[in-house]
Amino acid sequence: MLALLAAVPILLTIVLTVVFNMSAKKVLPIAWAVIVVIGYFAWEMKVLDIAAYSVAGFLGSIDTLLIIFGAILLMNMLDKAGAMHRIQGMFNGITEDARIQLVIVGFAFSAFIEGAAGFGTPAAIAAPLLIGLGFPPMAAAISCLILNSTPVPFGAAGTPTNAAADIVKEMLPTIGITDFEAWKLGLSFISALGMAVGALLIIFVVVGIITRMFGKNKSFMDAMPVLPFCLFAAVVFDIFFLLLAKFIGSEITSLTAAAITIFVLIGAAKAGFLMPKTVWRFESDEKKDKKTEDIPHMSLFKAWIPYLFVSLWLILTRIPQLGLKGPIKSVVISVKGILGVPEAAWNFAILNNPGVAPFILIVLLSIPLYGLSGTQVKEIFSKSANQVYGATIALIFGFGLVYMYRYSSINGLGLDSMLLTMAKGVAELAGGNYFYFATFIGSVGAFMFGSNTVSNIMFSPLQFQTAQLLNIPPTVILALQNQGGAIGNMICINNIVAAAATTGVITIKGIEGKLIRTDIVPWAIYYVICIITMLIAMQFGIAPTV
Repeated sequence: MLALLAAVPILLTIVLTVVFNMSAKKVLPIAWAVIVVIGYFAWEMKVLDIAAYSVAGFLGSIDTLLIIFGAILLMNMLDKAGAMHRIQGMFNGITEDARIQLVIVGFAFSAFIEGAAGFGTPAAIAAPLLIGLGFPPMAAAISCLILNSTPVPFGAAGTPTNAAADIVKEMLPTIGITDFEAWKLGLSFISALGMAVGALLIIFVVVGIITRMFGKNKSFMDAMPVLPFCLFAAVVFDIFFLLLAKFIGSEITSLTAAAITIFVLIGAAKAGFLMPKTVWRFESDEKKDKKTEDIPHMSLFKAWIPYLFVSLWLILTRIPQLGLKGPIKSVVISVKGILGVPEAAWNFAILNNPGVAPFILIVLLSIPLYGLSGTQVKEIFSKSANQVYGATIALIFGFGLVYMYRYSSINGLGLDSMLLTMAKGVAELAGGNYFYFATFIGSVGAFMFGSNTVSNIMFSPLQFQTAQLLNIPPTVILALQNQGGAIGNMICINNIVAAAATTGVITIKGIEGKLIRTDIVPWAIYYVICIITMLIAMQFGIAPTV
């Protein structure tokens, strides 16, 4: 009975988002209010404890929010300066083959945008570029939705993976983990592994879907000539993706791997390497010619400078042997004894936050580089603030909700926390089959909230606790949660609506359902790949044992 009562806030969240189509920024404050009521009446928590741990949760969201704001701020600054348009312009004239364009722009460039900013920006930037290259709007929407899955665990400078790690940080001593950074590297790598294996197939699958739906012959077989190029793209990306995840960390994994892949693929295409013998175009070719004067008179190097410095900063400050990691992490803002409750605290390593350094720092340094006016700078900050407004409310109350779940162990009845109580119920219900549902839970979270980050914040503590009860390595289950949230992005209603609006197909009746039906098969394929990859990794000792 108590397990069901503890689950009410999450069940209510599912009902309000799925049935009533309410947004996360409206649902999560309601869910937080409900858990406060349950904590007070059923767990007999003190009002002061409820307030203190809720505030600690609210403050805990600042770390993630600053990363989101900084990433989007940098993107908007580059857009205003014309640098993003210049970067997009480098894709013109590479090849007329739409299948190759799909791999380079739909996969590699989208992955770069995801790594740089995340939170829906790939569809907003890559999809219009595909349309400009002659893609039907529906094809552009489908491509960006499905392909923007592989890089998602490391989107916006690793926000989803970092969020999953940070939200369970205080639980790590229970599994014998004392070195948080080393453990997080392990989580990053095993999260990346399933996504990397999936990339070997999913890029080609998407090309096949597009040739089947939009080609003259309506045939999946029209994708076969580019199978070698698809595999080449996946292998190039995967090599750097896995190396960065294992040795550097989550912050630059997608960003840097994708940037390298873009230049390698462009070079390969121009050299004719693994290129199909015949050019494939759409049945209805609607290519919009780009005038040369539309592209800003800016060197490609100048356009890429901010992202080059982002990668450089994150590499220099994340490798312990270089000596910068310690000093950077030592600058901490601390709030102890919140509202007089000794255990309620908040610590924020400000310079170690990618949102502050390098994102916001590089934005400020780039203003004179691009000659932006005061009015333009104001517009950039205003636009960025408006874009993160919804995420701000959702994350603040999402963190507050999770903290209530965790710290409800401090109660007047001597009960387990609501989180542990709920985990015991889930463990009893699922038993040994829980391993196979962890990825599904991650996808449900992404479907509900439109974000792998919010899914990880909401469900990582539950997944961690349940794994402990079932003697499954919690790190493995967290990685499956992370992967589930990533692949869930392709069927998430928020992302589908955003992609449909960006590409202009939102006016088509029932478009959301059509996109979900198209995306559900690639989602299922990726789901199975993640499970099988993790089972093999566990069998051969590649996966963490705790």
